[in-house]
Amino acid sequence: MASITLKGREIPLIYTVYEMKAAQEEICPLAELPYRIMGQDRDDPKDMSRFGGVEHIDTITKMIRIMGNGGLEEAGEAPDLTDKWVMRSLRPTQMTEVINACIMALNEGMASEIKEERKEGPIDVTLENMNKKKEKDG
Repeated sequence: MASITLKGREIPLIYTVYEMKAAQEEICPLAELPYRIMGQDRDDPKDMSRFGGVEHIDTITKMIRIMGNGGLEEAGEAPDLTDKWVMRSLRPTQMTEVINACIMALNEGMASEIKEERKEGPIDVTLENMNKKKEKDG
C-alpha cells in the first residue's frame, strides 16, 4: 500500500470507489485527475507550467486528505486529516515524493480488487456456514 510521511506520521493512502467519488466531487472529472496530480496540461502533457501552482497544490492537498483519511480509517485510526494540516505538514521538497505516492495509490486502486482474507489449510464448509448464520442472527 502506498503511504507518505508527514511530520513524522505515516499516512497510508487508499483509493477505492469512495475516494474516486470524493475526488470527482471536490477536484475534477476522473479523466483529468492524473494530469492535475502531476501538474500537467491535459492537452500538452509536456507542459509542466502548472506544477507547484495554486491549482496543483490544491489538488495534491485534497488527494492526500481524501486518500489519507481512507487509509487511516481502514487501518483503524481516526480519519482526522484536514487540508490545512496537510499543507502545513508538506514541504515543497516533498512534492515529487507525494505525487508519486498519490499515483501509486491510484494505480493500486484501479489495478486490482481488495483481497479478502483467506484462511490457510482445509476449510470446513459446514462450520463456515454455521458461523455465517450466527453472525447474521446476531
